Amino acid sequence: MNTRIFTAELLQDLPLWVALVMSLYPQTQNENIFYISLGIGTGATLFLLREMKRGEYSFETLFNKPSEAVPFLIYSFLLLIILIVLTFQDRLYMGSLLWIYIVVGSIGEIFLMKRK
Repeated sequence: MNTRIFTAELLQDLPLWVALVMSLYPQTQNENIFYISLGIGTGATLFLLREMKRGEYSFETLFNKPSEAVPFLIYSFLLLIILIVLTFQDRLYMGSLLWIYIVVGSIGEIFLMKRK
């Protein structure tokens, strides 16, 4: 995985982390900051989808180095578990919008990764 793709993967999770912090610390809730992070995350997602469409990023490149892929998968899984718990506790900040972001981005990734 090259540096640009790795950075985009991290930036793609920015809205998730912002919502997580804002859920745990309600005094930090700020719609403008959330929407800016959502815009950055959406841009990163679009970049990743473009790279997938061009064939530069696929399951093969993701799992090319297990030493990189396994920690990334554990990180992603744990982050989603925390977001699910906060959703069921009805504490997730901007929960509906965040889950739409996650589902739409995931569908795009699954569709484009399967194309290769």
